[in-house]
Amino acid sequence: MLRCSKINKSFLMDDLIRKEDVLIDVNLTIKEKSLTALKGPSGSGKSTLLNLICGLDKVSSGNIIFNELDITKMSTDQLCAFRNKNIGIVFQFFNLIKDLTVFENISLPLALCGEKKSFINEQTNEMINKLGLWDRRNFKTNLLSGGESQRVAIGRALISHPRLILADEPTGNLDKTNSKKIIEILIESCRTYDSSLLLVTHDDDLLSYFDNILELESGKIK
Repeated sequence: MLRCSKINKSFLMDDLIRKEDVLIDVNLTIKEKSLTALKGPSGSGKSTLLNLICGLDKVSSGNIIFNELDITKMSTDQLCAFRNKNIGIVFQFFNLIKDLTVFENISLPLALCGEKKSFINEQTNEMINKLGLWDRRNFKTNLLSGGESQRVAIGRALISHPRLILADEPTGNLDKTNSKKIIEILIESCRTYDSSLLLVTHDDDLLSYFDNILELESGKIK
C-alpha cells in the first residue's frame, strides 16, 4: 500500500550554509491491514518520517508511493485532499481544537469532505460510542483528561476510515494503564476499519501488539 524509496531529508542549519541530514536512504514498505511499530532514540528522525509520509513536509530526495500515487509530486492542494481521504494522524500532543466540542473535533474531517449532516451525525455518534466518550460528547476538549483527549484524537483520525493511520508517540504523555487502553482502542479500530497502522513509540512494552517492528537510528532504518 505504501512504499518509501530512498528517502532523504536534510535541514539547513542556522547559518543557512551547513546541512543536517535527518533521514538517509530510508526504504520502508507498509502492507494493507498491517500493524507496524517504529522505534528509535529521540532525534533519530521518526517524527520527520511520519511528516513526510503524510505530506506535511517535503522530501529532499526519494519517492513516497501510496497505492501507485507518488505523493512527493503532488501540489499542496492535492496533498490536503489526498491526506483527508487516505491518512489519519494521531499527534503526540493531541492537536485538538479547544474551542470545539468532542463531537465537533471528531466530525471535522467529514465536514471538510462536504459530507451530509445526517451522515456526519451517524458516523460521529457511532465513533464516540466506540471510544466510550458518549457522556463527554458535548464537552469542550480543554475539559478532558489526557486519556480522553487522546481518544478524541484517535476518533478524529479514524472517522473517515482512512487506509493508513500514522500515530506519533500517542501514549507518550500517559501512564501505563491509559497507554494500554489507548493502544488497544487504536488497534481494535484499525482492524474494524481495515486500516494499516504505523506507530512511533519509545515504549518497548507496547511492541508485542505489532506485526512488524522497525528501528530507526541516526536517520537509517536498521
